[in-house]
Amino acid sequence: MNNLQNLRYALEVEKTNSVSKAAENLYIGQPKLSKAIKELEDSVGITIFTRTPKGMVPTEKGKELLLRAKEVIRRADELESLFRPSDTDIPKFDISVPRASYISAAFTDFASSFGDVSNMMLNYRETNSIRIIKNVSNEINRLGIVRYQNIYEKYFLGELDERELRYRKLVEFGYVLAMSEKHPLASAEHIDWHDLAGYTELVHGDINIPSLPISEARQLADTQSKKNTITLYERASQFELLSEVTTTFMPVSRLPDNTLKKYSLVQKECDFPDNAYTDMLIFRKGYRPTDADRKFFSCLEKSVRKIFGHGLVSDLSSLH
Repeated sequence: MNNLQNLRYALEVEKTNSVSKAAENLYIGQPKLSKAIKELEDSVGITIFTRTPKGMVPTEKGKELLLRAKEVIRRADELESLFRPSDTDIPKFDISVPRASYISAAFTDFASSFGDVSNMMLNYRETNSIRIIKNVSNEINRLGIVRYQNIYEKYFLGELDERELRYRKLVEFGYVLAMSEKHPLASAEHIDWHDLAGYTELVHGDINIPSLPISEARQLADTQSKKNTITLYERASQFELLSEVTTTFMPVSRLPDNTLKKYSLVQKECDFPDNAYTDMLIFRKGYRPTDADRKFFSCLEKSVRKIFGHGLVSDLSSLH
């Protein structure tokens, strides 16, 4: 069983060409990962990796072992799934998502649909897109919803393809401005991006783009580090700040009416540069939706129709 885990570790090193990056993806220490690879090499009697200027590269025998390891892991996962004890009466669901109120609203409806919340196993994580991709790739979550600005789509799709993840587009949208009903611009008929220069923007501080060229990464960092910003890493505080600090604003995907009412907010159209975004469902190869997954998809469809005024881009009922 230890060798089976070590095979999983070796496959991650092969995928990343790096012990340090593989260790980060696997949420383990680098010394532990190096020890596991050495144990595997001692066990099979070959050198699996060699260090090169391009990183950790499999030897010829290592390539053959890793190719066979993928099949071993696949069969082991099938066997575990077949005989793993389960209680079909207990709904199980887990997902990593961006900080989006329409998804939170869907999840709330989904959880409440079971009635007795004491008899469920639900896991709902809000985080950034890079972490979501890692969570799904590393089997921390079965499902994820990734958000990206469309001008960076090729970088995200490249990362998903490299990790052999599957995906379906859910919603394509432009950001709107969320602000207090008492904000000086709340009653303006038209807001241009330049009109916001004297006000404070709320931003999430962990926005990253996979494999972004250095020049573009620097430009993105400069944009994120501009003055007149408050940097946040979770969603609840943004509503409190928008409500109480009436000179703040935040570009967001559309908010549910009950959220706007609860925090005395308005959402306004604005001429943002490159204002085109996509939320996309991601999952691993071989994924099969459970009944709970399908129920969540139904709640998500209803939430999107209610808030955006149209359905999902992809038909999730085709997943099987």
